[in-house]
Amino acid sequence: MYFKIGGMVGAIAILLSNGSAIAQDAQRYITVGHDKLGNSVALDTETIKGTTYKLYGMYGDGIFETTFDASCKESRLFRNRIAIYGSKGQLLQEDREKGEIPFVANSSPGKRMQIVCQKIGANGW
Repeated sequence: MYFKIGGMVGAIAILLSNGSAIAQDAQRYITVGHDKLGNSVALDTETIKGTTYKLYGMYGDGIFETTFDASCKESRLFRNRIAIYGSKGQLLQEDREKGEIPFVANSSPGKRMQIVCQKIGANGW
């Protein structure tokens, strides 16, 4: 499977589907957990901006991209956007509804929130 989404190369799908990627992409996309089907969920380290970050996972023969915003001081987590892309990188569906989600430390979003909060030097992380 090959993806080109906003300049990102298909390494996302390769990494998520079989766990291997080119060395530079393996450093960019860090596996942070797995979904209910056992597929990897990855953090894109190059898209972290302050406390905003993106997670990627497999969705059918495409991928999903979820954007989160963390409130480190309050231990709160917010979902900003979900996008689903097809196997050729075309945007199939987008949900820009924002909302708070429960912070669960051992979930994929929660694990990444911990990394992001540590990266910015937030107290208590």
